Amino acid sequence: MNQEGVREELEQALRCVRNNPISAQLLAEKAIVRCQRNGWIGGLALSNLVLGWACALQNMSDLAVDYFQRANTLFKDVEDAEHLADGYYGLGAVYGRIGEYSLAIAQFRKALSWIVRYELPSQSSLRIRIGLTRGLMNLGYWPDAEEELHKLQEISDPTDFDNAKIQMLVLRLAFYRGDQRGVRAELQRCQEMILSLDGRFLSLTLDFYHARYNARYKKLKTGEAELTAIWARADRHNADSYFLAYEATLDFLQSDYPKRGLHWMDLLLSQSRAPLSLKRQVHFALAHFYVTHRRYELATTHFQAAETISNAMRESEVNLQWARFRAEDLHQSLRNQVAQQGKNNLILAESNALLQAVNRIAMTVNAALDQESLVRHLREQLVGWIDAEVIAIAEVRGDRLVFDWMFEGEQRLPTDSLLLTEERSWSVRAVNKGRILVHNDFVLNDEILMADSANRVRSVSFIPLKCENRVIGLLSLQSHRANAFDARAISLLEYIAPVIGIALANLLNLRVRLELRGALNKQQQELDDVRKLMAHVADHDALTGLPNRTSLPAHFSRWQRDGAFSCLLLRITNLDAINTSVGYGMDEEILKVIGQRLRNRVRPDDLLIRVSYDQFLLFVQVMQSHDTLRDFASQLRQILEQPLRARHKTVAAEGLIGVVQYPDHGETLEELMSMAGLALSHSLHDDTGVFCVE
Repeated sequence: MNQEGVREELEQALRCVRNNPISAQLLAEKAIVRCQRNGWIGGLALSNLVLGWACALQNMSDLAVDYFQRANTLFKDVEDAEHLADGYYGLGAVYGRIGEYSLAIAQFRKALSWIVRYELPSQSSLRIRIGLTRGLMNLGYWPDAEEELHKLQEISDPTDFDNAKIQMLVLRLAFYRGDQRGVRAELQRCQEMILSLDGRFLSLTLDFYHARYNARYKKLKTGEAELTAIWARADRHNADSYFLAYEATLDFLQSDYPKRGLHWMDLLLSQSRAPLSLKRQVHFALAHFYVTHRRYELATTHFQAAETISNAMRESEVNLQWARFRAEDLHQSLRNQVAQQGKNNLILAESNALLQAVNRIAMTVNAALDQESLVRHLREQLVGWIDAEVIAIAEVRGDRLVFDWMFEGEQRLPTDSLLLTEERSWSVRAVNKGRILVHNDFVLNDEILMADSANRVRSVSFIPLKCENRVIGLLSLQSHRANAFDARAISLLEYIAPVIGIALANLLNLRVRLELRGALNKQQQELDDVRKLMAHVADHDALTGLPNRTSLPAHFSRWQRDGAFSCLLLRITNLDAINTSVGYGMDEEILKVIGQRLRNRVRPDDLLIRVSYDQFLLFVQVMQSHDTLRDFASQLRQILEQPLRARHKTVAAEGLIGVVQYPDHGETLEELMSMAGLALSHSLHDDTGVFCVE
């Protein structure tokens, strides 16, 4: 077969790859061998493209990425723009399916750039823009997604299937806007379109939106039950399923039943296949929820988890800039037409950096839980933008401007205040005029800040902080360097002043509410402490402080969800003899010591429970081998039998251990405990005192 014949076969396979990816893969693998032997670059590129799609449709993402990248490199050599756009679209589809939406969006943009560059038919961009819009929605960039939707709706004569996909995206946007009437109308349109189509994914997605509509606008319990059933049928290999579930979960979190939202958030976090970008959004949503409900420890935990995930994702700078500021590729064609290309690039980079800094500062100050953390975090974020040694935030209280939080470096300066009638003070003037005042060659003679400093202030800025058009405070920055506040720094201050003002207002309102409700909060705290103590007493052994048998079913259910594990039942056999030889009551002292020894030995993720008078139960993760598990049990028995001093006598406990496995030796708690008891009885006849059920 000649080169044209091979290309025709590959083109046919590319058109039919969705119907039979395995057959297309076999044909392309044979074609690669022939094309390599004959040096047919175009055929080799097309073979890799077919293989990329075949692997993508079979959820072999790593292979698909490799084949698409090879295909794109070869298509550039032969200047095949149409197939090159298809290759970039394929890369974007794979990245989108596994949840790497920043990378997916970059590939979709590259595909569109080639379509525009070579003026390919608008139909070529239809499916690419659909994937791009979906990715933007998943990352929460709704304005950009809406812009892409407008472009999609301008494309003429889409197929019924593509039209249904577009209408689904319009429906998703309507949910984001919260327009109940619009959602209902779009649902009706989607239903009319999909009735005539045979598409499982579209039908399942429509069912999801019906359920979400019921949960959000009608009856929450009914809608949640429907969503649960749909979640059980969802394609867990497709990252879009998780983001749709996340959007429904936000509805629950913002409803009158936020506990259902917390339940679904925990469910999404527990999904091993859920994309990191989704888990980061979940953690941020939970953090903001707990801040709203004044659960600051939980909020901090989720902010830290989100930051950890962000670091783990290690997105490239170009991808991150695109995700927030419309990407470098979007502007490339414009920059090529501008005569002063270098200057425009510098302006664009500076604008992007400014917007990044503003977004970063906004997230930081909104996450601050008190004024001290607000000042400290703000100082850290301004590094590289403003060289200021002193930073202070003052609050307007009646007729005074009170500086509670002032820092020179890490050192906190004494609290002080100014009367708002002292017009000679720049701080007061900035508050009364309601605008930023900057002096880049300032001689300190009438301000309270840094009055005792050996260095004279050279540059100062005073930024009034407003909320609802009322000045509620002042941000003051001071530097020992002249001309520290250039146009770049002043632009940043103008952008961040409203954000800091709102954050300060929230903190002040929180303080007022806490002061007004101080007594009630104290009583509530006391009541919560009593409840926690009662819950702790009910679920923990009073002697050893370990969880007791009452808490065992709940712990077992949690371990059962995580999969297989090992169960060790430990018994101390000579407590009565020790009591007889040393004196009544020594058994309790010995149990305390043994409980503490076992607690010190087990790992943080293991579960140690006192299940009866002389028995302890230990759940551990499955170990590498049966011998490793036996050695571990033997070490525990040695810990049990280490001598200890009791009433001027040296005594030693004697112990036996029975070891079983879940679920091999019992799928329920009763079955597992019964088998552990049998293993414990058999250990009595074992020289090592340890018996492991095979």
